[in-house]
Amino acid sequence: MKKACQVEKNEHYRHILLFSFNKGCKTVKAAQDICTVYGDGAITERTPQKWFSRFRGGNFNLSDMEHTGRPVLFDEEHLNKLLWEDPQQTTRELAEQMDCYHSTVLEHLHSMSKVQKLGAWVPHVLNQKTKNQRCTITAGLLAGHRLTHGHKLRFFIA
Repeated sequence: MKKACQVEKNEHYRHILLFSFNKGCKTVKAAQDICTVYGDGAITERTPQKWFSRFRGGNFNLSDMEHTGRPVLFDEEHLNKLLWEDPQQTTRELAEQMDCYHSTVLEHLHSMSKVQKLGAWVPHVLNQKTKNQRCTITAGLLAGHRLTHGHKLRFFIA
């Protein structure tokens, strides 16, 4: 059974890579060791190559370097406002209104924990009110089943 990483995984993998580098392991072996414990695809073969190169250069700082390039300018508040006005818009319609790619809108909807249900973008997380509604509906369905079939039939099949 593969283990889940109990701490921030990228930082944890970097510590393992530093250990493997100090131990004299090859990059491929370091990647295989991490994937053996944390599952296939936990780390690519390129990642140890990048970090070992840094270590060979004398840089043992395990934090991410600042990324160069254009900073991300996306107004999630504006996206939220557009969704509030019409939650049934497609990502392409939202992208057109926000003047960006629909994939960018989709990424931000995902980061905002929004999912599409019955054609509308809604929060993925359940609040206490919706949890209570689900419990009430389930109890009603179970009670109806018991009234119709009595206790002769099992409701849950093991």
